[in-house]
Amino acid sequence: MVIYVNELMEIKTQSPCPVCGESLYYIFYETKIAYEEEISIETYFCKRCLYKSNKISSQAGNEPKKINVTIQSREDLRIIIYRSSNGRLIIPEFGAEIEPGLESYGEITTVEAVLEKFLDKIDFMGKDEKNSEIFDEIREKILKNLKGDTEPFTVIIEDPSGKSRINSSKAIESSMEN
Repeated sequence: MVIYVNELMEIKTQSPCPVCGESLYYIFYETKIAYEEEISIETYFCKRCLYKSNKISSQAGNEPKKINVTIQSREDLRIIIYRSSNGRLIIPEFGAEIEPGLESYGEITTVEAVLEKFLDKIDFMGKDEKNSEIFDEIREKILKNLKGDTEPFTVIIEDPSGKSRINSSKAIESSMEN
């Protein structure tokens, strides 16, 4: 079954949902967004348990670049980030990184959502007793920022494809040295 709604394509697949085993739906959509031009959004979605997996790809290519922005206030946590599937996101003050991998997908998110993602990972990994003090310290720094008591920190994206963006006038772009 194929459904077209305003350039949206939805197909029921034979692929089973990794959570409940029901057949997944594949949804494909191409659009244009600010700063990125044409992108494609691919989603695998289960209508039974609501499992979802997204892949966002830019159609344009650019020169390798590094982008950084200093987060100084609660309002800055709302800055929108587009990290391509090749982009590496770093917050040096927290010792936190998101590395691209073989199954890495682009994402559109906010600084706040990135901090929450790191917090989830710390809660998962922090159960290791020999590193628990380090994880607790980083966790407290992130929580402090999420609660609005912002200590300045830097968000850096290094992207060899040049497709990543940070949607802020505070963002500084430079060429990425290979």
